[in-house]
Amino acid sequence: MRFNSKELAFLARQSSTHFSKEGVLWMKDKHDGLFKKGEVNVERFFRLRGNLLFYFKSKDIKGDPQGVLILERCTIELSAGAETGELFGFIIVYEGDGHTYQFATETEEERDLWIQCLHIASYECLKMQLQSLREQIQARTGRDPISQPPPTDTGMEYETQSGNTDEDPAMELCISCEDLQGDSSGKAPNPLVVLYTIIPPQQNWIQHNHTEVVEKSRNPQFLKTIGFGNLNGVDTCTRVKLTVFHVKERMTGTMSQLGQVIFTLQDLLMAPDMKLNLELQGPDPVMNGHVTVMSWINDNNLSIHDSQSRVSTGDEKHRLIALRRRSKRIDTLRPMYNNITTRTFRFDTTDGSVKLLVHEYMGESKLSFDIPCQLLRMWVDEEKSKITQLQELGQLLPLVEAEQVSQITTCAATVSKYIDILNILANYSGPQFKQSVKKGDKDLEFVPINLHLQRMTVINEARNSTGWYDIITVGAFTAYPHKYKHGGLRRMLQQQHDLLSADATLSRTTKIQRSCDLVNSVLDLKSVISQYCEKLCHVAMAGTAEELSIIMERVSEKVRDLVQICDSSILQEAADNYNEAKMEMSPPPKDIPSPTSQNSSPEDQTPEKAWKWTGSNFVQSPTVEPWEMTRVNTEAALVCLSSMVEDLISNKAGPMDRPKWLGEISPGVIKLKSFIELVSQRVKLFMSFLNLRENQGHIQLMHMIKYRRDVCFSHALTSLIAGFTTNLATCDNDKQYFTQLAHVGVFAEFEGLLSCYGDEMGMLEDMTVALEDLSFVTFHFILQTEYEQLPIVSSDSHIISGMYADFNRHRVRVEVPLPEAVFKKLPESLAQGEAIHVIPVLFNVGINEQASLAERFGDTTLQEKINAESLTKVMTYKEKYLSMLADSKSGSGSLTDLCTKLHYNVNTKKNKNTEILSLAAEICRKLRGIRFTSCKSAKDRTAMSVTLEQVRNLQQEHDLASHVFSQALDCFRSEGVRRENTYKNVGVKKYAFNALQLMYFPKPYRPPNGTYGNVQG
Repeated sequence: MRFNSKELAFLARQSSTHFSKEGVLWMKDKHDGLFKKGEVNVERFFRLRGNLLFYFKSKDIKGDPQGVLILERCTIELSAGAETGELFGFIIVYEGDGHTYQFATETEEERDLWIQCLHIASYECLKMQLQSLREQIQARTGRDPISQPPPTDTGMEYETQSGNTDEDPAMELCISCEDLQGDSSGKAPNPLVVLYTIIPPQQNWIQHNHTEVVEKSRNPQFLKTIGFGNLNGVDTCTRVKLTVFHVKERMTGTMSQLGQVIFTLQDLLMAPDMKLNLELQGPDPVMNGHVTVMSWINDNNLSIHDSQSRVSTGDEKHRLIALRRRSKRIDTLRPMYNNITTRTFRFDTTDGSVKLLVHEYMGESKLSFDIPCQLLRMWVDEEKSKITQLQELGQLLPLVEAEQVSQITTCAATVSKYIDILNILANYSGPQFKQSVKKGDKDLEFVPINLHLQRMTVINEARNSTGWYDIITVGAFTAYPHKYKHGGLRRMLQQQHDLLSADATLSRTTKIQRSCDLVNSVLDLKSVISQYCEKLCHVAMAGTAEELSIIMERVSEKVRDLVQICDSSILQEAADNYNEAKMEMSPPPKDIPSPTSQNSSPEDQTPEKAWKWTGSNFVQSPTVEPWEMTRVNTEAALVCLSSMVEDLISNKAGPMDRPKWLGEISPGVIKLKSFIELVSQRVKLFMSFLNLRENQGHIQLMHMIKYRRDVCFSHALTSLIAGFTTNLATCDNDKQYFTQLAHVGVFAEFEGLLSCYGDEMGMLEDMTVALEDLSFVTFHFILQTEYEQLPIVSSDSHIISGMYADFNRHRVRVEVPLPEAVFKKLPESLAQGEAIHVIPVLFNVGINEQASLAERFGDTTLQEKINAESLTKVMTYKEKYLSMLADSKSGSGSLTDLCTKLHYNVNTKKNKNTEILSLAAEICRKLRGIRFTSCKSAKDRTAMSVTLEQVRNLQQEHDLASHVFSQALDCFRSEGVRRENTYKNVGVKKYAFNALQLMYFPKPYRPPNGTYGNVQG
């Protein structure tokens, strides 16, 4: 065996207090003398420590020991001649070793003491003793002290069990106490109730759930409710032990027991009004107060008398009461969310006789991995299309060709990278959301961080009314693994903007932005002209001459608009530059039709169709007709078609000859459409060349921006689709909501809690660009064909334009499946697939200590600019929304009043003005928009924000009693689902704050004591 001799020597020389026994023994040792060899008894000084038996030459232990014996896998026995002369001997025998170690003492008593100590020194003996003690304790208490330790009364381990369930309980109860005893100083206690249950014939109490801690109260009313049972019912023979503790120190969890009561669920069900008032039994024979337990059943169709009659029979057959639940609170979430966590609370209103039953839900979106996978597939196709587009430019001059090859190589690398990530995501088997501890994982960088739904439902027991409040919580839309050395996307795009050419002198618009707008305009006109051409043929078969003339005029108008676009200076410049950069060759062989061949369609005349780049060399480009000729041919095709229509109308005699009309018009329509297609393809070709030239010398920056933008957009789109589908599920019977979608689009309000300091500045820059890209997303409804069919993401023909134009990416369309019953309620335009536009806004207010640093020593200009831009969008959307409504309300609390207050706060210079966030959230609810809340990882600051918003909603909309506000806020933060969110992300039920950080937080955003601290390890 291996050992460290110096460490053993150090152990052997320590003081006597570290040893279980020491003394002199005679040890039989080999003697190799000059005249005599054999074994003799020699006197040695022995010291026993654990299972190590050291021996020295004498009692002087300053030197190293002569040896050590390890007392494992050995036996201690009396020697054959146990009493030899004046010595009393024993031996140590090791398994599988023929050699024995012989020892002797001068007295029999000393020998027996050594044998006893050596016998129990081994680890095996200690293990056997432990097992024996465990069996004795289990025989007396019925509990294994190691695998089933008793609940502690000095710590807060109760928080590891919170009664998590993904089902609504069949039965719930709420608890209050009266006349609780104070502590030794006479101060009011900090009561907490922990519930334990036993279901006969079990004999061990099992911790079931607990309430929140109420600070300094002798008569606490606990807000958190305790649930029992599930959709199958509840066992009424369940015994409940309700123990009340006084929490002395929340940070350390020190607490003492005040008293306890025991009852069964059957007692509770049979009590009048399903309410029990019991006296607490404490450790001392004094008055310890009373506890009141009130219960209710989550089943509207089950009468209490019916349940009591079944309980009173005592029949085993009816012991499990089938309390069938009619509530669909969780059922509405299951198609869209997994691992749903629930909490229930009961709050007072201003009218003390009316109670609010509040349910909290938190679920993991099923789209967290599905949407990123769809996007990656789409982007792989786009990159491949981009490679083809670059190849179709043909062989260019050497300087330009080098950039061409560089871009193709970069696109090919992107394809390979995206395919690898796609395979990883497709085979991922971990949690159904990305934990905050994995935000730096490059394999999961396209998955949004900690995406969850936070839902609160409120039931007014007196009015029997219900309210729903949904918030999507998600980490900042940022490329965290790539860090922020060069800033975020906003800064990087500005750097790229400065490198690009301006569209004109003194213009801030770049040629890339102008080219994106131009391509989109051509695509729009191409689509409209195609539709009008089809209508022209249809009218020729079934319409009148007047209708034919009107449609022809519309076709002419749109074609003239297209020709006018073709005359733009930027397009002509790009065409000239492309022709200059081309490597010309002799005319193509006769077997290849020339572009002007009358027997070939314009699609076959394009160089893109006949010439491809293969390997590392480009095939030389053929000579094609000049760009001016293409425009002239298009105009000529229009004139030809227009003349045909005019001749048919003017030469009409007698009845209209429908087949003749169609036969003469159809060739002209086909020819015009083919030339329009040719114009579209050549515009794309020229603009592709322009993009190549504009990014010459800084392709690496373009690639970095594209990759980072894809990551951030994946987070944003996944979150948006999750929020939109959830919103649809709650408004599926509201026709006015669908009318709103058709007329003004979907409003998405994002609340940011990031500071303008350090890395969070880069995160905020990333997020603003991602949300700007969302404004180019469109939703389309389709008929659902299978159960739980997920949304489908695909690319549009249009490319991203605007402030952050991107020639490399197309706009995204999302098809949302709806059940037939809902699809039939859609307005006709939406049922036919009309686009629903997205209006995203972001209001950001930093609340942490870094925000304080930014306000005092840094710069918050970015935050102010973001809020001002979003305010403008809110005002525009509000005007459209109010114009859609015939009877819009005014006055205090109205939408107009809230927008006025928001305008004032956004334009007021005030540190940490969280009123902006509160007003924006309220406006979003009135606009029936989608609410999002984000911080760096959507775990800690987000928890403070959503819980504060929930309590404000209860106060504003449901008349929550003012004296309960602070208690309700602490209750949500200490016992609500956000505490579970911290555990799911980092494995600790604590918010990652420290006392110093919280000094800089606005007071409403501070968690209660005992719920925050170090979450590392």
